[in-house]
Amino acid sequence: MTDLEDISIPDDYSQCYESDAFRNFQYTVDDLLLAACTAATVFNVMVIFCAFKLFKRSGDTMHLFIINMTLGDLLLTVFCHPNEFLIRKHEFLRHVHLCAVIHFCNWLGLAVSGLSLTLLNVDKLIYFQWPYRYDQTMSKRRAAFLCIFIWCLSFGFVSYVWMGGIVYVTQDCMLQMADQKKYYYEIFMIMFCVLPVTSSLFVSIYLFRLTRQKRNAPATMHNNQVDIKNKLKSLVFIFATTAWTSFSLLPYRIFNICRIHLFEWSSISCETREVMNWLAWMLLYLLTTNPIVNPLITAIIYAPYRKTLKRLLINLPIGNRPNNHYRHEHTETSFLSSARQNQKRRARRGQMDQELSELSSSYKGSVEFGSSYKGSVGELVREQTSSFNGHLSDGFSLDEADEDVSSAQSQPAPSSQRECVGTERRQSLNDRAASCNDI
Repeated sequence: MTDLEDISIPDDYSQCYESDAFRNFQYTVDDLLLAACTAATVFNVMVIFCAFKLFKRSGDTMHLFIINMTLGDLLLTVFCHPNEFLIRKHEFLRHVHLCAVIHFCNWLGLAVSGLSLTLLNVDKLIYFQWPYRYDQTMSKRRAAFLCIFIWCLSFGFVSYVWMGGIVYVTQDCMLQMADQKKYYYEIFMIMFCVLPVTSSLFVSIYLFRLTRQKRNAPATMHNNQVDIKNKLKSLVFIFATTAWTSFSLLPYRIFNICRIHLFEWSSISCETREVMNWLAWMLLYLLTTNPIVNPLITAIIYAPYRKTLKRLLINLPIGNRPNNHYRHEHTETSFLSSARQNQKRRARRGQMDQELSELSSSYKGSVEFGSSYKGSVGELVREQTSSFNGHLSDGFSLDEADEDVSSAQSQPAPSSQRECVGTERRQSLNDRAASCNDI
């Protein structure tokens, strides 16, 4: 079913591939991986949901590339691999057109997943090396364009291979390459599998070492150290995903290239071919587990996805800081975005401080005016001033201050000023106070 059968097998050696032990091994692993694909499909859907939610909240383009990579894995776990397992076990499902669609989607999913992993590492490389240019270089619109470009490039190449008669599917659902055109398979392996994964591995190792050096260096500000820790958390996830993809995907690709160019199949004995067949299928099953394990790495290692899934599945508060701590930890925005948010906070804080100072000066004037009275008009103002100071200590709002002023103005005049209050009842509190002062 997979590209293991790209090289035709002579009938004389068919018995080397059809031993009872090998069939039992194949059917057992197929059943286990079929169940694993079902669970991985659920996790892939949840990871996509969390990525959309976190992208709307933080605006980090990293989540777009995670969505793109997970969509490629979802195509493999929901359609390609399950049908591949079932077709190997049930002969009535072996239709040429169905097998062609499965092989087509298999190549497409592998290409999209590998290229998206490369963009994920490039995104973090730009983020760490050129933070001031990050918003301009990797904007949301450009990241979305790159994701669409990956799908178009992968779909275009695979469609050209299929429509151009370069590959064809046999009656037993094996994918074969046309004569003198086997190099297209090598182009696919190198362009969409080997080079993206290898380059991603080198970039991920470089970034991981760079971030560890910055973390161990003495930090001048506490905020810088916290920012480096958050960056390291995201890099641990990227490094784990890249390392797992390299470990699971590269061995089979390298083995296939060596099998095509280094081995002369007609001169190999049946025992040697049987050993190589076992090795090839083990490496192929290792490759098949790649899209199954990828969503688990995202959901377990990367803290924002782990906490979002925990809230989604268990619906329990996380720690003693359920909202603010959770939001700030997973918001992995760029340097300029963080600077804009801090600037807005400082502007709002300065506006509030200005309003507080103006209100405090007005109250101080009321206190000085009320101190000239022997009666309780000054005492009322002092009481309202003390309540205002209490609001300041507890974190007051402007609406509460206005209510205090209105309550102070609505208080009746003391007994020592009753005659003045009786004659000036139609005037406001400030006019009455001025007339009483003149008297």
